[in-house]
Amino acid sequence: MDAFYLQQFFDYLSIEKRLSKHTVLAYINDLNQCLKWLTEAYEIRQVENISHSYVRTWLASLMNAGLDSKSINRKISALKTYYKYLLKHQLVVKNPMLKVSSPKVSKKLPVFVTEDKMNEMLNDFENHLTAEDSLAEDLLSTLYHTGMRLSELISLKKSDVNISQMTLKVLGKGNKERIIPMTNDLTHIVSKYLSLSIDSEFLYNTKKGKQLYPKFVYRSVNQLLNKYTTIKKKSPHILRHSIATHLLENGSELNAIKEILGHANLSATQIYTHNSIERLKKIYELAHPKSTQ
Repeated sequence: MDAFYLQQFFDYLSIEKRLSKHTVLAYINDLNQCLKWLTEAYEIRQVENISHSYVRTWLASLMNAGLDSKSINRKISALKTYYKYLLKHQLVVKNPMLKVSSPKVSKKLPVFVTEDKMNEMLNDFENHLTAEDSLAEDLLSTLYHTGMRLSELISLKKSDVNISQMTLKVLGKGNKERIIPMTNDLTHIVSKYLSLSIDSEFLYNTKKGKQLYPKFVYRSVNQLLNKYTTIKKKSPHILRHSIATHLLENGSELNAIKEILGHANLSATQIYTHNSIERLKKIYELAHPKSTQ
């Protein structure tokens, strides 16, 4: 008998909540880590015996080990979802997570590639001035033009493309669909891949005709970004930050950017306003006649 109802919880996340495989795996890994620690430290054998003080002690051990607040909050979120499921199905009568608070997370401003560097890069791609293969360039261009997530790019299908309307249908978090408009440049790129005679439902594939995978895309993007920018983090997600920041700086409404990025709440999009404010402050300090700089 499953004393912690892990298989039922797994099915709940996968089937009822329809979360992505990556998210489900993260939740289960965090939960397993907690239960393993509680079993070893307090000989917990059933979910009913878990108290808020035990959970707090586990979280304290993670903090002492140097785990950052963001990672700890993710584990707390997993446990709260777990107990929400247990209560809903009457598998427990009390929720110890009600007495567990989340540590404050200091918000870091999103890192992005400057607009002039992005334009330089895209112009070089268009004029074939880089030594990279065209697939890497096209993957980077698609991520930047659309602001889509890495997982969304990998699962993008040919049937999601509407050339006549110049749009892409993207399946985001929580299986929520959204429509992203395509620029002329991106429409040209996408059309090229639609015309390829590759037996695959996906728009982009590896050179062997297989579906893309995260490491492949990360490596492709990272190698190109290394040639144009000195920012430390050069992941596909940086391109999402970049287009959001550039759209905002060029006058786009925050709600429009929210819809393009597929954010559930406007608060997630508002972080990009801080980037623009910080940039204005720097320009002000450099240009103002009374500046102390």
